Amino acid sequence: MSAKDTITLGVQAGDSNAGNTTEPYFMPLRKLLASMCKGPYSPEVDEFALILRIDGEGWHWDFEGCQKLRRSKKDRYITIDIGVPRNRWENVSPTEMRQYLVGNVEVALRLCIDRLIKDKVEINADGLMADLQKVKAAYLLDE
Repeated sequence: MSAKDTITLGVQAGDSNAGNTTEPYFMPLRKLLASMCKGPYSPEVDEFALILRIDGEGWHWDFEGCQKLRRSKKDRYITIDIGVPRNRWENVSPTEMRQYLVGNVEVALRLCIDRLIKDKVEINADGLMADLQKVKAAYLLDE
């Protein structure tokens, strides 16, 4: 992942089991987002920073879905946390895991777009979502 990636997918796993179990799913998604979502999508936003918070034994965030949408005008990014409770990664099929992750990434990006529109920031929402659909197709094809 380079500093120039438009969409980044950070991960904070609650323990090594959470990280090791989900890594085969989030790493390919991270790489596809970096390679297929080439911005800029907005003249005011350089990075869409999505952060997976994956519950485990040590740390748990106790939420599911998207929370804590924040925008830094100064640093030119928008970020959102995606909560992944244990029941979403423990004992689920690879297909379920992939669909869950990419579905949440899609919701997160739509929320970012909505916020930028609300802030009256120019955003190529159609281009971003079209690129995400390519990522989604490639990611789910790899099941």
